Amino acid sequence: MQTKATLLTIGDEILIGQIVDTNSAFIAQQLNKIGIEVEEIISVQDELNHIIEAFQRGISTSDIVIVTGGLGPTKDDKTKMALCKFLECELIREEKVIENIIHLFATRGYKKELNNLNQDQALIPEKSTFIQNKYGTAPCLWTTIENKVLINLPGVPFEMKGLMRDEIIPRLKDNFQTDIIVHRDILVSGIPESDLAILVEDWESQLPEFIHLAYLPNRTSIDLRFSATGDDEVVLRNLIQQEIEKFKLIAGKYLVSENSGKAQQVLGDLLKQKDLTISTAESCTGGNISTLITSVSGSSSYFIGSVVSYATSVKTSVLGVNQKDIDQHSVVSEQVAKQMALGACKVLKTNLAVSTTGVAGPNKGEDDNEVGTVWVSVTNGQQTINKKYFYPYLDREDFIKIVSTNALNLVIQFVNQNYQ
Repeated sequence: MQTKATLLTIGDEILIGQIVDTNSAFIAQQLNKIGIEVEEIISVQDELNHIIEAFQRGISTSDIVIVTGGLGPTKDDKTKMALCKFLECELIREEKVIENIIHLFATRGYKKELNNLNQDQALIPEKSTFIQNKYGTAPCLWTTIENKVLINLPGVPFEMKGLMRDEIIPRLKDNFQTDIIVHRDILVSGIPESDLAILVEDWESQLPEFIHLAYLPNRTSIDLRFSATGDDEVVLRNLIQQEIEKFKLIAGKYLVSENSGKAQQVLGDLLKQKDLTISTAESCTGGNISTLITSVSGSSSYFIGSVVSYATSVKTSVLGVNQKDIDQHSVVSEQVAKQMALGACKVLKTNLAVSTTGVAGPNKGEDDNEVGTVWVSVTNGQQTINKKYFYPYLDREDFIKIVSTNALNLVIQFVNQNYQ
């Protein structure tokens, strides 16, 4: 039996784009791990009737409603009042909340009496159960409504994450019997999504009903996600692997990785498997490729370092790029990208290096290069791949992100081609 959940985020700051709702993504991931399927994510403003309507909508369609935000001490935090109206009950004082706040203030070095706003945080709906929040002052509330549950969590991410891990997930596992959901991603590159779908159409149509296939394309590759539902995780994983083996017989030449995910994770696994080291020489990406690589735990075993050669003088003096090539071809060129990668390989003594040189915008670069132009090069000192991209329609932030991911995918492609 599949347990369904609705996630509700409360806050004007989300709706005006001031902050991004990362809470829902984290909660959905945690729920998915225990077989609970999120069927809807809702965001509403700090307005009483909107919050109540969202409560009603969630409870009417889902077994579990998890709410974040609106539990603080200020006037714009209206979740508890909305919950009281929804439950048709009054607020009561919970002394354990006060004890928790006093303890938190003491451990953080705050020596003061609680003000009225702090005192008001001890008021909770009488039909709700208080769950101790050892990470902050806002209460966590658990409300059972017949055979369903409504959970109110603070919106501060580190508080929400701690409560989800320590309190909410264990309680949900105790209260709801769910099917197991197993996901497995594989990475495909070198073929458009529509062509891939046609190529594997017959195989896909024969997939068991409990295995669902999703196409997740990006600019340089496609993630194929297998999702299987059942009561035995080992059996599900084995069945997915059997289907991947069938896929390889049809479209194996396009398969980049059998364990996809974020490009930096895929690359890290590949470099460890092949016992290779890597460095970067970055211009237009400004060190972002290095940031992605080092975001993976254990990256110190294969990532050696980076030269952020933003200025042309660093390209020539540190990486050994030939000034004559810069004068003849411009700083944003195949020749310069290749020499940057070779220079990083040599200077940092790595098996591989990847380089970027381009114009992120919004202004044109040196030698009047068009905004959005970028060259990426990957080398091992003997073989080299150079590739040009052109993204004139992207803003600076998106340009850097996409080019960085493209560069990582190009390294993955290079390793798969040259290190069998």
